Amino acid sequence: MNSVREEDIRKIINLIPYRMCENSTFLITGANGFLASYMVDTLMLLNREGFVENCKVIALCRNRKKAEHIFREWMECENFHLVIQSVEKKIEVDECVDYVIHAASCSTTHMFETCPVDLLAANVIGSYNMLELSKEKKVKGFLFFSSGAVYGDADCDELKEDETYVLDYLKMKNSYASSKRMGEILCKAYWQQYQVPAKAVRISHTYGPGIDINDGHVYSDFAKNIVERKDLLIKGDGMTSRPFCYVTDAVCAFWLILFRGENGQMYNMANADETFSIKELADILVQRAFKERKLKVILTQKENTECSKKIKVNVQKLERLGWHPSIDVTEGFRRLVASIEEEMRNS
Repeated sequence: MNSVREEDIRKIINLIPYRMCENSTFLITGANGFLASYMVDTLMLLNREGFVENCKVIALCRNRKKAEHIFREWMECENFHLVIQSVEKKIEVDECVDYVIHAASCSTTHMFETCPVDLLAANVIGSYNMLELSKEKKVKGFLFFSSGAVYGDADCDELKEDETYVLDYLKMKNSYASSKRMGEILCKAYWQQYQVPAKAVRISHTYGPGIDINDGHVYSDFAKNIVERKDLLIKGDGMTSRPFCYVTDAVCAFWLILFRGENGQMYNMANADETFSIKELADILVQRAFKERKLKVILTQKENTECSKKIKVNVQKLERLGWHPSIDVTEGFRRLVASIEEEMRNS
């Protein structure tokens, strides 16, 4: 674990009710993914530093080589158990499971149309299998990683959890969003019919150490260019707006929803105060965060002079659980780039 990531994990520990992790077993799917791996590291650091006792992690992943690299620090720990399989297959676990975090999914944008079956399977069949296991184990909590993409083509000024919008489910570019909707429905259904304490978090754009800088997201492209000291290229006019949340703020939200959230409910997770157009974000990174690198912003289309509509993500429901994001994009991207460059030096 590099120094930036460890600082992040320690900050998370200071902001969550970590005592609830004591004498508990956590099953985390997609554990070697960007966000889920932070949750694994949180639990394992709690163990190592003696904050809690008897906190166990079952990390379920598809890719053994990747998982063994990411979790190399924990592989020999008695409270860490690595399981290699897909969530589309029935999960067999002999021991008690107290909490399930279902984060197994692929959010790589180019796969939405090229591999829609894979996306659907993880989010639908995988969610069914994990909820069945949770019913069998009588878990204390179940958290499904959903997405802000479930809102579809929102014609509004503000996104609220109890409102829905048009989503053309027959367009394969919407396969990811459609399957996340189905995952949410399953969570609600298992709570209503079987009292499985399930809830879902709708994750907006989140970045930080551990992202795949080749996954096609704008923040990944920008981070890669900054590390390579290349100008920031924007495909289009750069007027599309998004909220950008740093990973520590996001992971704190996940723990709060798991431990304090209302069962059967969905929670928006976005740093609404850090909502920028793509062009605005690029300008902040070039002119403020990494001014010394003397980079430029390049648009492939002429900038639209009309004011771009910014849709706000309402996070009041999450804030009532005690969540308050604190890291802006300047600090967040500096930490991201520092982490990437530290990994490059040590590789």
